[in-house]
Amino acid sequence: MIRLLASDMDGTLLNSHRQISEENINAIKQLQEHGIEFIISTGREHQSVKELLKDTGIHCDMICANGAATYDKDDNVLFQHFIEKDKVRQIFDTLREYDMVPNIFTESGKISAVPPEELRTYIQNVMIPSFQVNHPDFVYTKEDIQSRIDETTFVPNEESIINGDDKVLKIISTYPNPDVLVPVREALKKIPGLAVSYTTHTDVEVTTTSAQKGIALSDYAKKKGYDFHEMVAVGDSDNDYSMLSLPHIHSVAMANASPHIKEICTYQTRQNTDDGIAYIIRCILTDRQNFKLR
Repeated sequence: MIRLLASDMDGTLLNSHRQISEENINAIKQLQEHGIEFIISTGREHQSVKELLKDTGIHCDMICANGAATYDKDDNVLFQHFIEKDKVRQIFDTLREYDMVPNIFTESGKISAVPPEELRTYIQNVMIPSFQVNHPDFVYTKEDIQSRIDETTFVPNEESIINGDDKVLKIISTYPNPDVLVPVREALKKIPGLAVSYTTHTDVEVTTTSAQKGIALSDYAKKKGYDFHEMVAVGDSDNDYSMLSLPHIHSVAMANASPHIKEICTYQTRQNTDDGIAYIIRCILTDRQNFKLR
């Protein structure tokens, strides 16, 4: 019997405007009304998830920053896994070698070691084009850019982060040319104790090895008393791999998922732009005892 649905956000629950459609919202609420738990499992930081859920009426637990932090629906911390400061320094050094700009997620939100206008230029000229390589219909307005800058804490330099009190959950960087990122990922993988993944081929995401979606979902399931065969997990990209490859879990790839994600999943649903999550929920509610996508 299905007791929990775990969903990625970008490329899965969110559409091209980074919003949750009304159909998905209504389906999630219906799922919860039937006593089935819904949990978000995303690479986004906690503050970003809360902002996206703010006007939806959805209240749920959240696995954030690729599993580096898990929160209940009331924002209480259930689990956290930080990158050691010496590893943070090594990540910064590696990214600098390749002229990459680090985006830093901490327990208190986003931090930037570059000034606001430099960050604005990076968002406009690097980050947005990187997203659009994989999602040509991706929309990012001037207001979106300003909002991202407003929600970022700026510090004088990287040493301020390394020597400061803020604990780092995740570091991400982007570049529009996927080929450039191949050696970057390989260099980062040589640093012991790190998990290196990506949401798209134009980004690189770094957490500690204990911070992965699969590990976080396993810890959460143990805490809640769920077995994997009672759980459905949905995703579309490499940072979902550890979650979708859990033994006996009902794994579902989005129609827009990368090929290697589709290969490991038992099922495939509709695209994120076609309410793929709502379709899964309808199938769960049709027969939660014998789940299958029809």
